[in-house]
Amino acid sequence: MKSISFFLSLFLASLFVNAQTFSLKKLGTATVDQYLNKAQFNDDYNGYVKQAYAASKNLPANFQTDSLLDCTTYLQDALNKHDIVLLPNNSLKISDKGLALHSNQVLLFQPNSKLVLIPTAKNSYNMLQVYGVSNIKVFYANLEGDRDKHMGKTGQWGFGIGIKGSDQVKIYSPYIKNTWGDGIYLGQTGKKPSTNIDINNAVIDNVRRNGISITSAKNVNILNSYISNTNGNSPQSGIDIEPNNIIDDVDNVTIKNLTTFNNKWAGILLVFEQFKATQEKTISINILGHTDTYSTYGIAFHGFKNDKTTSNLGGQINVQNTNYSKNKDKFFFYKTNLSQLNLNTTDSMMKSTFNKFKIKLK
Repeated sequence: MKSISFFLSLFLASLFVNAQTFSLKKLGTATVDQYLNKAQFNDDYNGYVKQAYAASKNLPANFQTDSLLDCTTYLQDALNKHDIVLLPNNSLKISDKGLALHSNQVLLFQPNSKLVLIPTAKNSYNMLQVYGVSNIKVFYANLEGDRDKHMGKTGQWGFGIGIKGSDQVKIYSPYIKNTWGDGIYLGQTGKKPSTNIDINNAVIDNVRRNGISITSAKNVNILNSYISNTNGNSPQSGIDIEPNNIIDDVDNVTIKNLTTFNNKWAGILLVFEQFKATQEKTISINILGHTDTYSTYGIAFHGFKNDKTTSNLGGQINVQNTNYSKNKDKFFFYKTNLSQLNLNTTDSMMKSTFNKFKIKLK
């Protein structure tokens, strides 16, 4: 993973040209509950609860009263030994080691279950790690990172849920806040992208880098989610689709019924700088029903820096049924080359502007 997104060098000096000071807009409990909408998945959840191992059996007798107890080792042992695990119905602290899930695992949070990261100086962590595994379900994750008490000043990779090189992962109604980096990260291990990933009814608030980053993934569905108050370390966007290098994939990524609110930069950011190459590359992205309020831009596009000839990148971006308000501008284009990409949208102004940055082949 790159230490800093490539596009930052282009506009770091101008990022704050708008001179507006970011101000956190607190989410109410009613908003959180509305978007999580856990009732939608309760039938499946309740079926798994009947089969689940209660992780409380692994914890010391005083786990409910010892506010300093590090529960990481106890919880990891439960996950290592059981496929279906039910967390205790209260708040638990974990270290920056995080909890690693294995294949064919189901992790269940109860109404008052919560994992809180013990403050760390590490510049990277995964509170829940999903690396190189398959067939994962996580119901109702409630995760709070350490951004307000973080002990270091460097890095941007403290994630709520880190998913790399994994297949068939379903995340139901996660509530993630205050992480040092992204709420959720989707990427690859080796040359294997994450595939068949469903994120449903997520609420992600006040994370420091991006609500959700997608660097390498195929067949992704992000549905009915709400991402707000992303601020602290660029790109500071609700969802950032930004491959790290040419071997990454962005294929059949669907974002449907997304609401982004008060993110420092963009509601959705699309950055393709690292796909500049001699070999052909194709992407497909569907953004269907995106509402943004108060982010600097509803959506922002970035192609190839200082380039007017490279035409290796093709594919389709669909942007339909957007509703952008109280932004500096509804959309923003970096002055770069968008190669041979096609934009399908009913927003005639967005499409016209997009086409100005495409390569005109003879």
